[in-house]
Amino acid sequence: MNDKEIKEFLLERLENRLKIYGLSRNELKGDFDLVKSGLLDSMAFVNLIGDMEERFGMEIDFESVKEDELFTTISGVIDLFLNWR
Repeated sequence: MNDKEIKEFLLERLENRLKIYGLSRNELKGDFDLVKSGLLDSMAFVNLIGDMEERFGMEIDFESVKEDELFTTISGVIDLFLNWR
């Protein structure tokens, strides 16, 4: 698994929401916050992480990352899956 694979999966999962909000994939830079922007609510974000956990065979401990304010950004999600142990 690498950052491109993670980002592609993430963007595929967001495709329908991007259409609804009139956004393109190119607008989702690393600092784009999925929750603060309103693209996802907290439950949709948790579901997204669940889909990613299943895809990449990982289990993320939300308690250990919830204090990180970058956690809900595009790069925060990618970094989380790249660096999770």
